[in-house]
Amino acid sequence: MKLTRRATSILRSFSAKRFCACLLFLSWVVQPSFTKQKLEQLLVYGDSFMFGVQEPAGWTGDTTNAASFEGSLVLHESGQPSDSWLGLIRIRVNSKVDENTSADLAEDIRSYKAQFPDVQFKDLSVANPRYLCLAKVFYISGKSYEYVAYVNPGPKKPILFLVSMYTQKSEASAKELEAFKSAIQSLTLLKP
Repeated sequence: MKLTRRATSILRSFSAKRFCACLLFLSWVVQPSFTKQKLEQLLVYGDSFMFGVQEPAGWTGDTTNAASFEGSLVLHESGQPSDSWLGLIRIRVNSKVDENTSADLAEDIRSYKAQFPDVQFKDLSVANPRYLCLAKVFYISGKSYEYVAYVNPGPKKPILFLVSMYTQKSEASAKELEAFKSAIQSLTLLKP
């Protein structure tokens, strides 16, 4: 059975309209989930890098004041002043010279020990699902606690993340430690 030109044109027009209606419906359904996903990830960029991190519940990202803390991004705990080291997670992007991340951590331990002879160190269990992560607590009991993690995005990437949190005279609370671990876990290098 052969269709007339008019019938073929009507059929094509109906198919195109049905396709457009389906496309419009899908974009209406899918868009809110993409929007929500974008809002969950804070994007931070510099001249040669871009990374994403999810703000832990109760913490707010700040790139404006990050340089004064020698970081690329700081996460402030709600209720803490923007110039305070308390309730602060700092993420810094460093250039990498090699893949020996454990040697970088060992050098920092040696340097701290030379500067603060009473400093002690203990392992800290933190992880990033995509990258190598090494972490320690640098502390002088009852005086100073700093949580430090090196996150290495891999051999083809020229940067190393340094994530730290200072809790002053006492160990991190469960809330602070959870926020620190959450930030590290969500850290994602997007460029280079």
